Amino acid sequence: MPYQTPFLPVIYPDEYGRPCALQFRIAFTSTTERLAIIHLRHVNQEHQSPLISSIVRDHLLNRILDVYLRGVAVNAIRLIVEDSETLALFAFEVDIHDYIARGNPYDATHITTGRGTFSERVAIRSESVIAGRACVHTAHAKPVRVPKDIADALR
Repeated sequence: MPYQTPFLPVIYPDEYGRPCALQFRIAFTSTTERLAIIHLRHVNQEHQSPLISSIVRDHLLNRILDVYLRGVAVNAIRLIVEDSETLALFAFEVDIHDYIARGNPYDATHITTGRGTFSERVAIRSESVIAGRACVHTAHAKPVRVPKDIADALR
């Protein structure tokens, strides 16, 4: 049984700090592995779109994760951006420096790299990454086609 919130307005700054607005909602898939979907719907073409700007996308994503999905495992969350006739899925990554700085669990291995220098390899278990406990970003993400199970949850 899928679940959807109604669309809610959200005010956000564009890359220059000017106020913008769009609508968002959260939906669940009805698949065995239930996913929470953040659906951003850009409705005013005069406002900067999260489809185009990773800065806007990241600001909105982190705010929604912190306020509405705090405590949910990040690997069970997907981001969908709608702009005019485009509907795209964006992957997001954890900001590793912020994750560690906030005292979240991780494993570190010291590695000798040569000439007496050392580096540290950090490993994080994906189920340990919880919404609201570290920032995420989409800077390297490319928009991809929305899978059928997620598209069905948004209908």
